[in-house]
Amino acid sequence: MTDDRLLPLELRQALDEVAAGVSFSHLRTAAARLSVVYRDGPAGEGGSPMFDDMAALAYAATRMPATVAASRAVFQELRNRCDGLCVETLLDLGAGPATTLWAAGLEFPRLAHAQLVERDPAMRSLGRRLLERSSQGDQVETTWYANVADLPPSPGGHDLVVIGYLLTELSEGAQRDVLQLAWRKCRGAVAVILPGSTRGFRTMLEARQQFLELGASVVAPCPHTNHCPLPDDDWCHFGVRLNRSSLHRRLKDGVLAYEDEKYCYVVAARGTGRLVSGRVIRRPKTGDRRVTLRLCGVDGIRDQTITRSDRMAYRLARKARWGDPWD
Repeated sequence: MTDDRLLPLELRQALDEVAAGVSFSHLRTAAARLSVVYRDGPAGEGGSPMFDDMAALAYAATRMPATVAASRAVFQELRNRCDGLCVETLLDLGAGPATTLWAAGLEFPRLAHAQLVERDPAMRSLGRRLLERSSQGDQVETTWYANVADLPPSPGGHDLVVIGYLLTELSEGAQRDVLQLAWRKCRGAVAVILPGSTRGFRTMLEARQQFLELGASVVAPCPHTNHCPLPDDDWCHFGVRLNRSSLHRRLKDGVLAYEDEKYCYVVAARGTGRLVSGRVIRRPKTGDRRVTLRLCGVDGIRDQTITRSDRMAYRLARKARWGDPWD
């Protein structure tokens, strides 16, 4: 799990500005309704809920901080695995209120152009309002689209295509179509980010397999392209801890000043990236002068115990966190 993260100051200020003058009780009611929808699953067959302005703002205030933090963690891993990739153009399929753009702008300083596809008018409107209150709107030329059919031809493709928290809201056929579109539109890498649930993990495995069949190099998080070695009753996911703003905490009736976002992901690239030889897939267990790591590697899942007698490895193991590479 990565270190505590603060929501970017500009985004916190933008959220506070668009929420100013809005009835807090109405906003909290909308946030509570959204929580039920995402816990029980959206109504309808394979579709995400449609938002009005209040629901979109409630989503941004309660969910956007966590999804920005998870996206940043994935993008940092992408930079580590594909250090030769320069991200100047971005395509986001299922952009919400421009969540990915906020994260990408922090991790890819040369980002200059972004195409955001979001079917929901309230989300597009809120995304624009948030960007207008930040330097992101000035630094990145941003174009919004209601659906993928409106996208202009992109013969050269995009450096980075992102599908964030979208696939689990689609039918299996629609999932395959979106993944194929993302790969066609990509000239660098595709990042798929999903909830860290069993359903999210199964969907991630299907996306991973489809990318491999399309000829992609899966560069993260897996250290191999073999069949996933986890048993059917287990799943792989990661976590990021983020500090809550005052508005975030109040809307969630939170006692703690932080929350943990669980997510899973897969990054597929054209060309090759630097695979890790192993990855920490559980929280390390520390004991009396020893650290035990649950690792996924080319040879499958294994537990490795490092004792203080191996000083260098022990020092590294003490610093290792859930989700870190272990070479």
